Amino acid sequence: MNYFRSNRFLDTLCDWETGDRPDGPLENYLPRMRALLDRLGNPQTQFTSVIVSGTNGKGTVSSLLADLIRASGHRVGLYSSPHLHTIRERIQVDGEIVKKNLWSEGVTFLYEKGLDFDREGLGAFSKFEAITALAAHLFAREGVAYGIFEVGLGGRFDATNAWDSDLAILTRIQLDHTDILGNSLEAIAADKVHIARSGRALLTTDEQAPEVLAFLERECERRDISFCLVGDTCAEDAWPGRIFDLAMGDRSATFVQNARLALFAGHQLLGKELTYDLAQDVLKTHHWPGRFEVIDPTPPLVLDGAHNPGAAQALATELGKMAEGWTFVVGVNEGHDAAGILEAIAPLAREMILTRSSHPRALPVEALMKAVPDTVSVRCEANSLSFLKATLPNRKEGKPICVMGSLYLVAQAREVLDLPLERDGFSEDVFLESLACLKAACQNLGVDVRPVSADGNVVRLMQGIRPVHFLRNRHPFNDYVAGHLAGDKSYQYELFRQAGLPVPYTLSVFNPLAISRFDRYQTHSSVEAIVEDVERQFTYPVVIKRNQSSMAQGVYLETDRAGLLSRLQELCESSGLLYNVFLIQTFVEGPEYRIVASGDRLLLAYEKVVDWDGVVEDLNPLHQAGGKAIRVTHPELLQAMADLPREIHQVLNLGFYAVDAIRSKEGFQILEINANPICHFYNADNGREDFVRIYEYLIRKYILDVPLSESDLFEKISAVDAKA
Repeated sequence: MNYFRSNRFLDTLCDWETGDRPDGPLENYLPRMRALLDRLGNPQTQFTSVIVSGTNGKGTVSSLLADLIRASGHRVGLYSSPHLHTIRERIQVDGEIVKKNLWSEGVTFLYEKGLDFDREGLGAFSKFEAITALAAHLFAREGVAYGIFEVGLGGRFDATNAWDSDLAILTRIQLDHTDILGNSLEAIAADKVHIARSGRALLTTDEQAPEVLAFLERECERRDISFCLVGDTCAEDAWPGRIFDLAMGDRSATFVQNARLALFAGHQLLGKELTYDLAQDVLKTHHWPGRFEVIDPTPPLVLDGAHNPGAAQALATELGKMAEGWTFVVGVNEGHDAAGILEAIAPLAREMILTRSSHPRALPVEALMKAVPDTVSVRCEANSLSFLKATLPNRKEGKPICVMGSLYLVAQAREVLDLPLERDGFSEDVFLESLACLKAACQNLGVDVRPVSADGNVVRLMQGIRPVHFLRNRHPFNDYVAGHLAGDKSYQYELFRQAGLPVPYTLSVFNPLAISRFDRYQTHSSVEAIVEDVERQFTYPVVIKRNQSSMAQGVYLETDRAGLLSRLQELCESSGLLYNVFLIQTFVEGPEYRIVASGDRLLLAYEKVVDWDGVVEDLNPLHQAGGKAIRVTHPELLQAMADLPREIHQVLNLGFYAVDAIRSKEGFQILEINANPICHFYNADNGREDFVRIYEYLIRKYILDVPLSESDLFEKISAVDAKA
């Protein structure tokens, strides 16, 4: 399966992080994870394993330890959660996020080995369990010497605790997830101590609360665990004693505490290989995005994922050293102590701006309002993205700002600030963004809309006696046959070429390795015959794409015969019954645009912009790090674009669609049309307002049957702001 489909498979699994817990008793969790690992060949046995638990600082300790090991010359894998921008951030090898092709190959392997998993009698495995197993598999495949696994939640029943790790690390324990782990520090410690194994070491900080330290000492003695307390008196020989001489610059006290744990763990694993000078160099360069990330020192702008009172208090202590009178932009997810978080930062707050991230479990601003201390000035901004876009790039001089409370909110801030990041591919959030815009449009128009499926993927509009259904980004505005023709690229190109529309020269080929059932469709006797035909008709480079359902994840640029032959062989061998048609096209150079249209009218157009750098895994600029959707406002360019929907409308009758086009030296070339446009990538950079207005227009035109004049909503959508 390709990257898109691999993530779609993962999204079908129950997900703790969105509140969808696996069925069955807790006692099944670790046996289920062990059964899954066994199906994968127990990859966790092929490297030295380190497990890191605690309440705050797990990511810092894990990532810093990984950097120390890598700097010492060893190959290292890092598994962490949650992620900021792409789910692939959770699995890193030697400091690099795993590539899409490696991720999808690993998920395909996992899927195949997990078939008929219900016969294990332990229930279906969850998304977190699947990704944990995927990390172990990829670490083994990539030949890492050390695998570092950050616990997701708690310790005892967490998927990362399904095998015996060689070393266990416990960061400071504080109150969080009390509904699951317990209402006292000792109860939480009792859950987390299970990451340690008899006869092996457990490292923890001497900053633990006294009752936690007392419990850990008793429990480690009872279970024959080597208990190592990392603090001022922890030195075993000369080098660890010099840990506290290492210069940490202006790092926070929390970072210093966690750095000591990582350094001591590095010494335990590597011994004299981890030198003082090497450790000093790593400390200077270590960066863990979203965790006390100082974007600007003057005026201060800080991003921090502090999501519990303890982390918020530590954050407030550090912010107080930088400035007074902070503006806090706060979003909190369900299951966290919002009142405790807001109380911890209140003494520093000149103003609190309460908002809600895009996470499905984000608390609404009304719930946060109830938790605000009376002494604090507060206002609400329900649309976090719009607010961040309007505020952060143009913040006032001298006004210190901190975005905090949720890593998902921090991720939005990082994207708005155009910080280095890698976007994720398609996930369910991408498709569900269309429903969010639809619901907002219905609310504006006073149209009743309600979910009619348990998973929220299907909604129904009621207008009189006529029900109208929407399925994620799939809509009822298109003619049925025209919509299906638009979903088949091969038919698209045939129809457009016959009508004289500008499309790249295209060769449609059928998989020569397909079963005999499809013999009537065969175009070539072998993969080699396809390559020979291509070389007769094309010059390199050429573009290869799947005919259907690629979602731009199955689009490849090949520059020579060897690459073309290898790619076609791979595609033909891995294609199922429904994906045997491939298109080979002339490569067209120029800026790429998307035109959103209804019938013969252009509604919106934007350019897909990115600075291409390094290996290109797919050709869509919005799938690359730093990709941006920039709305087109130039009148002459819009006028030229408006010709394409008018021409397409003469071929296919579509009520709502998008056109992907390249502006070459010869003019626009239609790459393809999409009968079910996705608005996620545009909204991520521009907010939802434009697509909400588009859905208002479509509902009025196709569902409410409201007569629309030239001066109506369409004009408001497509009009160019002369002042822009």
